[in-house]
Amino acid sequence: MVYPPGQGKCGDLLMNLWRRYLEQYAERDGDVAGQIVVAAYHAADIFGFLSLSLDRGGRLRSVIEQRIRYFQEAAQKATNLDDCLVNATFTLYNHLNSLCHQFSGGNPTAENLIRELDEHVHTRIRNARQPDRSAAALRAAFPLLSLIALFLAGAGEASRIIRQAEERFAAGSRCAGTDRDHLINALYRMVEIMQIVTVLSDTELQGQVHQIASAFKEEDETSNLDLKIRNGFCRLFELGHLLATHLDATIA
Repeated sequence: MVYPPGQGKCGDLLMNLWRRYLEQYAERDGDVAGQIVVAAYHAADIFGFLSLSLDRGGRLRSVIEQRIRYFQEAAQKATNLDDCLVNATFTLYNHLNSLCHQFSGGNPTAENLIRELDEHVHTRIRNARQPDRSAAALRAAFPLLSLIALFLAGAGEASRIIRQAEERFAAGSRCAGTDRDHLINALYRMVEIMQIVTVLSDTELQGQVHQIASAFKEEDETSNLDLKIRNGFCRLFELGHLLATHLDATIA
């Protein structure tokens, strides 16, 4: 059953988050950079909410709350788009790291992959410029989200679709010529995987996921890279919010 925002124990919080997203986005009409920040920051917020919601035993609560505080503190200090993107993308990476630990259930292979990705991204950003840091964060976030999706899919048909998205991610990485190309490639594939994750959580969400996917496909007609980044973060937030709203209403 699909529940509207406001039905769960955190319904008011989720409704307010959605309203702020719409209001702040509208306030920045004509300011694409500003809208990128609004969408990216809201995506970071919703994945933080998901991390806390699924940490039912409280095993990672202190780490997740610390990451949320770091994000909020950095948001107060960020002065330009590059600073904001680094803050948002690394927060997304950190929350997906938490979620991956939660979904892996201590699986040794998964835990090794998570650790290797963490080591890789921190090595990659050493002495890197701001745009490359953001791209590196999302390039490391995609495999984490993909792993979560595979845990949910099991041996079902969805696992084949996830593998296809992974192949597109790898092909896009080989073709990418700039940091921005890498960021868009990872962001777009994350939106694809989030569609799968959301439907796997409840097939009744498929209609709403399809609406978001259709809008995303239409928007991709643009050749403006800033618009692509904005649209990608918007859809990532919207899918995350849809999933969070559903889980909030169904998980006791």
